[in-house]
Amino acid sequence: MTLRLVDPGADEAAEVGLQLLDRRAVTEATMREYLAQRGFGTAAIEDAVAAFTARGWLDDGDYACEMLRQYAFKAGQSRARLRAQMEKKGLDKSLIEQALSQLDQDEPQWEYDNARRFALSKYAGNLSGLDFGDRQAVAKFRQKIWRGLASRGFCVETCQGIAMEILDQET
Repeated sequence: MTLRLVDPGADEAAEVGLQLLDRRAVTEATMREYLAQRGFGTAAIEDAVAAFTARGWLDDGDYACEMLRQYAFKAGQSRARLRAQMEKKGLDKSLIEQALSQLDQDEPQWEYDNARRFALSKYAGNLSGLDFGDRQAVAKFRQKIWRGLASRGFCVETCQGIAMEILDQET
């Protein structure tokens, strides 16, 4: 394959980069790191990444949207958790916020629904043994639900709402 790149090492960097792209989609940051680990210079890396981007083979915006499509609707996935995963992949904060905003427009309840599914799967079985006449036990269980959700990055309002909703279903 000839990409007609400027840097003499860029052709080889592009070949190595294509091997990675053949296996999976990656971000620009991941591609840069991958090529750097294989000993390519900055100019060769930038030239190869620019060529891939120009051809649409590397697109961080598409990557962010695809990542949300795959992970956003899994139980327990919060906005904060998804944001952290995307930042770890090297995506730009503005792309992350843009993708999350689009998700909010398309599915306004997605985060609340994820929190609810997670809490029901994790804590619903414990409700049968809970003595609802014991206010202290109920308060302790509510705190347990709240902590479980908060530790996954859900906001305070979501944690409180889900905890109340789950407990209100049984009373």
